[in-house]
Amino acid sequence: MLLPDNPIAGPDGDRFGFSTHAKVLCDAIATAEGLPLTIGVFGPWGMGKSSFMKVCEGLLRARNIRTVWFNPWKYDQKDEIWHALIQTVLSEIAHDLDKRRESGEETLNERLAKALDTVKQLSQAAAWLLARRAAGPLTAGFLTPEDVDAAQTVLTAPGVDTYLHVNRFEQDFRDVVNTYTDGGRLVLFIDDLDRCTEDAAITVLDSLKLFLGEGSCAFVLAMDYQVVAEAAAKRFDSERTDGARGRQYLEKLIHFPFHLPGIPFEALYQHLRNEVTDPVLTGSRELWELIEVAFSANPRRVRRFVNGLNHVALMLHHHGEPPERDRLLHAGTLLAFQIKYPDFFSALQSDAGVWARFDEAEFESNELGGRDAELAKNSPGVRRLIAAVSSRRNGFDFPLPPTPTVIKLLTEVLTVTGGSAADESVARGA
Repeated sequence: MLLPDNPIAGPDGDRFGFSTHAKVLCDAIATAEGLPLTIGVFGPWGMGKSSFMKVCEGLLRARNIRTVWFNPWKYDQKDEIWHALIQTVLSEIAHDLDKRRESGEETLNERLAKALDTVKQLSQAAAWLLARRAAGPLTAGFLTPEDVDAAQTVLTAPGVDTYLHVNRFEQDFRDVVNTYTDGGRLVLFIDDLDRCTEDAAITVLDSLKLFLGEGSCAFVLAMDYQVVAEAAAKRFDSERTDGARGRQYLEKLIHFPFHLPGIPFEALYQHLRNEVTDPVLTGSRELWELIEVAFSANPRRVRRFVNGLNHVALMLHHHGEPPERDRLLHAGTLLAFQIKYPDFFSALQSDAGVWARFDEAEFESNELGGRDAELAKNSPGVRRLIAAVSSRRNGFDFPLPPTPTVIKLLTEVLTVTGGSAADESVARGA
């Protein structure tokens, strides 16, 4: 069975203790004055930012605070991404207003109908702006090329006030949000900014200021701070010689930085310990020590590792006799090398003795020389992992480094079934 990598759906699915921190943040969002407010949820790749925001979304909805969710990484081009952002927000508002108008009293119907009409005009204004700027067919999923042609025809007809709505987009949006939320606030969650292309990520941030900057809104942005700061720096300096410019850009935009609390490794262990399917490794202290040293408490990386290890164990079973504990721990360590230190894994494929030499150097305090020294330099952290899984380490029962024959067998299996560091780059949108 493969473990999914989907974020949890809401507070009821919280397994990592996010709810306590989410309640504090949601209280701040619910009581904040001087909106709009921009909150940055900062955390490294794979640490649960999407899950944390889903918990927040559920808590806010339980308090009848209206929310919208937007995933910008689905859109590659700058023109389509700001348009997709605006149309996503407007579409959600229009859908809810229409439902409330149909079931409300007459006085309320009139007020909601007016707001709904403004939403449609704002949507047309955004489409018109895109039509004037886009050179090719749209791929944002809201309009077809035929729709754009029709919009251009209508919006350039005499008497149409498109220019007015473009010029006062922020004010009209503010009025719509006020009606939509009954004088409350709208919370817009924007996920996975660090998976976007650099231009797209900055375009999303600019759009919040240009189009939605006067509404009674709280914008909650999930990102790896360093990734987005570097993207912002490149905007001002293509050579990225001045990283401070990118940080200054985010500091000006983000009113409240919220650094995602680390997940206790014990919580991750309790959540995933029964997902290791081979009974030989059930309850293995050595396996989970390997996982903690290699991947810390990163849920995404640990899930990927467990998926890979389960697959490798299954393949080894098909090779003949059920694999023994030492063979499976060797496979797990090689899988960790493959995922985190691909250069070291490649070196092992051509020179199986490198593992034993690194183990020897670590515990005899010897210097590595030649290619080994260069390999250690290019794979920072690999020596710490080798020391952690060494048979010489007190308090654990790790096996000796594997023989060349075992390494050859396991690396052949891993080449087919394992993951790689490149997989993580793809997943991040790099």
